[in-house]
Amino acid sequence: MEGEERMTVDERYKYLRRMQKRYRKAGRKGRGELLDEMEAVTGLHRKSLVRLMKGEIRRQERRRERGVVYGEEVKEVIALVARSLSY
Repeated sequence: MEGEERMTVDERYKYLRRMQKRYRKAGRKGRGELLDEMEAVTGLHRKSLVRLMKGEIRRQERRRERGVVYGEEVKEVIALVARSLSY
């Protein structure tokens, strides 16, 4: 996908929800063609797309948020750099 913009996760789920309606109405040959199209557009593997088309398409909530990575010393340096660059 060099030179092309990648889809965000939200855009991908929105696209897949729209395609799911067409997928469920299509026959065997039509489903194969739709899977080819979705594979090209999203970059997801075919088997993943089949799994998504069979269920409810929604993002899973995070189980827990990430913790603080940097200590107080690093925060002070970042604040100093931000002030010096007028952020």
